[in-house]
Amino acid sequence: MGTMPENKNEQNFQVNYGLNLTLLEEKVVRLVDLVKQFKQSNLSLQEENMILQEEVKLQQNNIQNLQEENQMLKHQLMRTENSLVAETKDLEELSQEKMMTKMIVDDLIRSIDSLVEQKD
Repeated sequence: MGTMPENKNEQNFQVNYGLNLTLLEEKVVRLVDLVKQFKQSNLSLQEENMILQEEVKLQQNNIQNLQEENQMLKHQLMRTENSLVAETKDLEELSQEKMMTKMIVDDLIRSIDSLVEQKD
């Protein structure tokens, strides 16, 4: 009878050991699956990151091109404004010359009228 409990203990130990080993194996399998999922997720994120970096470079080039175009348009606008100012000055001068010419012609007509009246 003294050997029976020892066998029961040994049997209990083997059963518990087997259960613990099975649980440990299941946990290892789950951990391996998690590691695989994380590796796949990491690869996907790296690919997405590369795509986004390319998109950033493309957008930076677009920004640079737009800034250059903006500078060109600013210079063009400045030249157009300067040209408009010059044309406005020319129009003002022409308007003044027109008024002066009209005054001179009016004076000339008066002088001619006066001469004609004196002859009559």
